[in-house]
Amino acid sequence: MRFALLVFLAFSSMTAFGQSQSGSIYDFDIKHWNSADGLSSNSVRAISQDPQGYLWIGTLYGLNRFDGHHFTQFSTKTSRQLASNSINKLLLDQQGYMWVGTKAGLSGFNPQTLKFDRYPILAEVTSIVQVAPDELWVAAENLFKVKQGKVSRIHSVKEAVVQMEKAGDAVWVSTARSLYKLTPAGEIQQIPLPEELQQHPLYDLSWFNNSLHFASESGYFHLDKQQQIVRCAIDGVDNSAIYKLFRDSSGSDWISGYNKLHHRQAGQAWQQISAEELGSSPWFSDIFEDRDRNIWMASFSEGLYRASPGKMRRVVGEGQQDMVVRSVRYSARLNSLLVATQTNVGLLKADQHFVELVDHKSLGQSTVFDFYDRNNQLWLGTDNGLLLYNFDDNSVSRPFKELASSAIRVVQPHAETGLWFGGAGGLYHYDGKTLQAAPFNADLESGFVTVIETQGQDLLVGTTSGLYWYQQDKLNRVGLGTPLFGAYITSVLTLPDQQMLVATLDDGLFIKTAQGHWQQYDSSNGLPLDPVTSLWYDRDTDYLWASSLKGVFRFKPTAAKDSEQQLNFELILSPYDRQLGTAPGRCCNGAGHSKVAKWQEQLWYPSLKGLVAVPLQLKMAPDRPLQPLLQDVTGQKSYALLPDQRQLVLETSDRNISISYSALEFIKANAIEFRYQLKGFDEEWQKVGQRREAIYTNLPPGSYQFVVQARYASQNWTDSQQLKLDLVVPRLFTETVVYKGLWVLLVVLALYGLAWLWRRNAVMQQQELSKLVRLRTLELENSNSRLSELNEQLSQLTHKDTLTGLRNRRFLFEQLPKDVEQYQHNRDAMLQQGKCIALLQLDMDNFKSINDLYGNSAGDSVLQQISGLLLRESRGADYVVRYAGEQFVLVLRDVEFATVRDVALQLNQLVANAHFQIPDGRNVSLTCSIGYSCFPLELLGGQLISWEISLQLSEIALRKVKQSGRNGCATLGFDPQVDAFEFEDSGHIDVQIEKLLADGVAWFEVKSYRP
Repeated sequence: MRFALLVFLAFSSMTAFGQSQSGSIYDFDIKHWNSADGLSSNSVRAISQDPQGYLWIGTLYGLNRFDGHHFTQFSTKTSRQLASNSINKLLLDQQGYMWVGTKAGLSGFNPQTLKFDRYPILAEVTSIVQVAPDELWVAAENLFKVKQGKVSRIHSVKEAVVQMEKAGDAVWVSTARSLYKLTPAGEIQQIPLPEELQQHPLYDLSWFNNSLHFASESGYFHLDKQQQIVRCAIDGVDNSAIYKLFRDSSGSDWISGYNKLHHRQAGQAWQQISAEELGSSPWFSDIFEDRDRNIWMASFSEGLYRASPGKMRRVVGEGQQDMVVRSVRYSARLNSLLVATQTNVGLLKADQHFVELVDHKSLGQSTVFDFYDRNNQLWLGTDNGLLLYNFDDNSVSRPFKELASSAIRVVQPHAETGLWFGGAGGLYHYDGKTLQAAPFNADLESGFVTVIETQGQDLLVGTTSGLYWYQQDKLNRVGLGTPLFGAYITSVLTLPDQQMLVATLDDGLFIKTAQGHWQQYDSSNGLPLDPVTSLWYDRDTDYLWASSLKGVFRFKPTAAKDSEQQLNFELILSPYDRQLGTAPGRCCNGAGHSKVAKWQEQLWYPSLKGLVAVPLQLKMAPDRPLQPLLQDVTGQKSYALLPDQRQLVLETSDRNISISYSALEFIKANAIEFRYQLKGFDEEWQKVGQRREAIYTNLPPGSYQFVVQARYASQNWTDSQQLKLDLVVPRLFTETVVYKGLWVLLVVLALYGLAWLWRRNAVMQQQELSKLVRLRTLELENSNSRLSELNEQLSQLTHKDTLTGLRNRRFLFEQLPKDVEQYQHNRDAMLQQGKCIALLQLDMDNFKSINDLYGNSAGDSVLQQISGLLLRESRGADYVVRYAGEQFVLVLRDVEFATVRDVALQLNQLVANAHFQIPDGRNVSLTCSIGYSCFPLELLGGQLISWEISLQLSEIALRKVKQSGRNGCATLGFDPQVDAFEFEDSGHIDVQIEKLLADGVAWFEVKSYRP
């Protein structure tokens, strides 16, 4: 029979409790912050945590420090050394120093002193890794190394670096086309990226399971054992964009994708949260785990999210089709929960499988308010009468005509065989054979019974219009003279010490003390949630649990001898708390009497999305002590406090100060309370609740001690959770004995005193004027420094070619004179070493045919590839300039005369042998013509010292190559008898060269590369 099967399942599944839901993504509590909460921008890009425990949030509009309650903003306005407000990356190194990668370069700061530093990397930072205790690698326009504060370039990778990841001793570096593995021994392994990753952005690299994993616009990939980059086949992860990969300390994997957040507990299947379940688009640029194992997620557009391991669970039984739960009761006979959903009734087993008992058709449109299991029968109180389910034949019947259509709110046991039924028609008793109406039904002001509680031979009856006590065949009204008289009763509970608690729909919570006095609690005197719908007392923990349509709270009852003590309510689940995949306010919507059940040391509450399970041994406060932190003291000036600073001496004129303090708590920040005392000034503690600032005015001089304590609302004040700061307020000169003596002396020596006072005032005015001048001078110096920095950044922007990223003509004409001047300073040494400055003009042959045949986009792509080739073949001291169109200039500084021709020929050969890929996948080949000249030029009567003439000579040589059939290199040679006087007029250099060629004292040296 079905009943036997249910009993067997109940006992066989007891050991499986809690296993099926372990590691569920729905077990994570989630909280969300955005710009409305003080975050500088909703676009969050990076998260880190400093040694004190503060979280640092990098956004599009600045850096934020977060203590769980308040965001403190840092930007370029307040921190001049911050490269840009647009933060890309944050990294805390092993020394506790924070590195900040921005759109405009690299900065760093000390989280303790809040002092920022700027580093000479001016391009956008896309990745930062620490490869050694004193060494970092930074991916920007190039690959950089920061060692002991010094920045240098790593030449192993000559492409722009996109992402990096450290794995053991090796560092994986990704560019737009290749993946590199760099080892400390200098070994380099290059792996070409598949076409899918070359054509789309790469967002993240992550090393786990002894493999490198890729998050990209085209999906999720990994590096297999054959060193091939292949797509990862994961359930629920399609070929759409993946933005972040993360593995937390418990071994769980997090993947942020397009409109989905994927999660997998170690050894379990993948789960996912959609945009609809999260409440916004889960497009996360960074995922970070703090020291308390909270998971923080940085959203591109929605702000900051925190997912913490939940202390309570949302449970939807396996096989449960309807998540809306209306009633719940524990069946000891079946060791299961009886669960009434919107459409059916079933059993939730210990292994969290849901077994349907009464289907939707048998239940009709009824809502189950209460049920009770006895003698292989299940009594169901619904809004459409009383139903009886028989386990033997699975039949559903209406046992009593009197209760066939009347709403039944309460089904309660009485003795061994009896049952009480309460509802819209009053109260009825069933002794196992006959049904009888209660003798006092006619005496009830409202015949709608909502609560029944038996106390021996007595009976407590709650209705929609008051509470009654039936004792010795007499019915008495409870709560005469109080708002309880006539209140809508939702729950009644009597404690062992005879205290009575009554929950109401509109009037809050009533408590009758052992002395017989009624106390009312509502929102005006501390009740956190209203209305109260259920009550439960746990003897083991001595906690009273109460639920509302908005959440759950608990409190400890007062002792009988101390009944006037104010209750301390602890909010467990607020209307704003939620779990991943659920909306706020998910608890508790119990319809009738069965609004809470105890099972497996947990309280189970019905909700619109399954059951909410709350452990009875729940600890809201963490095990670590709550440590207050002092942030700053502000008077006429701001005093930054170091973490270990315990004394502060104020300026002489500072008598009005505010002291900012906090305590790090990222789960229940609003549950923290503070009190402080300025010993020597305050006579008692100042209890300020959640306020995090102490303000004092007109402090007299002297020594004080500021003490601040923090606690959770459920804790007691203790000295172990406090912080002290000694404050010294110096005396003003007018408050000293010397000043008073001077006044006495002025009375005796009036004339002398007046003269002295006049002089002293003049000196003080001069000092103030000097101080003001110094202040204005300092402000002007700061403004000039900032202007210089902006000019430098503007100069960097105007010196770069937008298509190729090379230097432009403006840079050439500004930099080349400086190079010539530097050469002249070291002229003798340079000539002795046979070194010069070489100018190579390179022009692509027949380049117009590329644009004509394949389009301008193909031409642009070829120019970019040629630029990359020239950059790779240039030295660190050289620079490459896009001179015009397809014409480039290479400036070789401090190069030997004898090697210039070889360099030109080598470039000519490399271009001719190269294959350039255009967007449609085809390859094209080009040749180039090169004209070059050297500075200085040895001539009779002196050396040619004009760089303009050298540039013109290289251009003339370039034209000679073009006239000679292209694809070659040329330079001008001169007879030793040629006088430098011939080149004084740079405006007619072409005519002068033609004359020298005609006279035979100048000639072209042309070399051609033919494959």
